[in-house]
Amino acid sequence: MKSFVISEEQIARVLGACFADELSRRFNRHFDFLTIASWDGQTSFGDDGLGLAADEVAVCARRGAAIFGLSETFFESSAPTDFRAAAKAISDAISQRLDYFTFKSASRDDQNAERRHRADEIYQDAAAAANVLYGRRRLLSFVAPHSLMGFELTILTPNLQRIESIDARGMTPEDLSSTLSYGDVLIATPTLWRYMMREDLTSPDNTMAVSFGEAMAPDLAADMRKAGFGVLRELYGSTETGLVGWRDAPTEPFVLFDHWRHEDGDPIRIAPNGDERSAPAMDFLEWTGPRAFRISGRRDGAVQIGAVNVQPQDVARQLGQHPAVSDCAIRVGERGDGVTRLVAHIVLSPGAKPDEKTARDIDAWCRTSLRQQERPRIFHFHESLPEP
Repeated sequence: MKSFVISEEQIARVLGACFADELSRRFNRHFDFLTIASWDGQTSFGDDGLGLAADEVAVCARRGAAIFGLSETFFESSAPTDFRAAAKAISDAISQRLDYFTFKSASRDDQNAERRHRADEIYQDAAAAANVLYGRRRLLSFVAPHSLMGFELTILTPNLQRIESIDARGMTPEDLSSTLSYGDVLIATPTLWRYMMREDLTSPDNTMAVSFGEAMAPDLAADMRKAGFGVLRELYGSTETGLVGWRDAPTEPFVLFDHWRHEDGDPIRIAPNGDERSAPAMDFLEWTGPRAFRISGRRDGAVQIGAVNVQPQDVARQLGQHPAVSDCAIRVGERGDGVTRLVAHIVLSPGAKPDEKTARDIDAWCRTSLRQQERPRIFHFHESLPEP
């Protein structure tokens, strides 16, 4: 049953990503991509490492325990001092019993962001992913492993396939080009894929590229094939539903995995024990066949920025707290290279000047008050808000 064992090293990797996310959500502490990737089991939580206060360790450890279905009080009696100690404690606990996993969506509303899933259904998703990634020799990943899809694809799927899983988040595109070999699979979001194409990433023959988290654009898919990725797989799912479908090209519809069917337009999940339940997708789905669908917009109005769901109205409400902002609307724009970004349309408070200094002040405020994906990249000042 080795395929079903989650190693302490893997748990520590999940905890590292989890801590970084929770520190950003709760304490406005932000770490860059390469720093997070460098954390390992020996990274201390104290002054000789991350420099976390006791309350920060408690909150992050609570979240880490919850991912593996453990109680909020799991670490109360003995707070861990580094990732290795935390991973060992969790490993010992789940070796006895593992019933649930709990993952958070990117929502600011923590109460509604958490989603608990039965462990057998999470493994069911991973087995489905393993089928469409079959035949790979190694798996390399540019995505964090603490989200539902990240965990299923970068931890469980390679375990089920009995192949090596390499955390590539600390690699440059140049390093990655020299590391990729025949038969590998590389996982990244479309935003990261676009970055790697701009940096001239190349791959050898028979290398597979996997994406999820946001829609894959046809021009990006074409660039990836030119870079040597002979096989493309795009996966569709969410924190709320789990893994739902897959396709080979942006021009094709998604196909449901075998543990799904649909009825009256709603996806129905078939659990490993045969139970069925409705699991409405986070997007509007247009069915093109008995098991095929296309996506036609979010149900909740969210937009995807770097594979993270962002609510423009929530960002506008947050930005309205700045003393220089009287009213605000957030729109979605796209750069010439296809990267999606937020644009803030602002009516200034009396006395505030519509100049570069004001824009810089608002941008500095956004850096400390908003998550990275929520930060507008362009500011426009108006006397009244323009029509949508």
